[in-house]
Amino acid sequence: MKAFATIGVALLAALTLAASSTNAQTNAPSSSTNKAPAAAAKPKAKRYAGTIASVDKDAKTITITLASGASQTLHITSKTKITNDGEPGVFADAVAGQRVKGSERQDDSGNWVAGTVNIGEKPKAAAPAAAEKQ
Repeated sequence: MKAFATIGVALLAALTLAASSTNAQTNAPSSSTNKAPAAAAKPKAKRYAGTIASVDKDAKTITITLASGASQTLHITSKTKITNDGEPGVFADAVAGQRVKGSERQDDSGNWVAGTVNIGEKPKAAAPAAAEKQ
């Protein structure tokens, strides 16, 4: 009888362990889900400011010299917003020697793509005309 009790306790323990491991497997998050992988976060845009060193109209790039003396090449796309002295501009407005500032992002290839290109300076508001003396 003692042998049956020992075997019964052993069987009960084995069933309890098997049931708890099965329960742990069903409660664990599944590694294979039907969800699409999360899209990689877009890199944040950063600001730049410098002087245009050269313009390559065929490659649609502007190389600028930054205040640190380093040079950087900006790729211009159809989505790039260009202004010239505060007015809407076009890529052809970019000329070596002009001041330029704007925003840029690094694309998947590692190229810096310009989001905005602001050539020259925005004109300052005109001073109010002096009142004529009577």
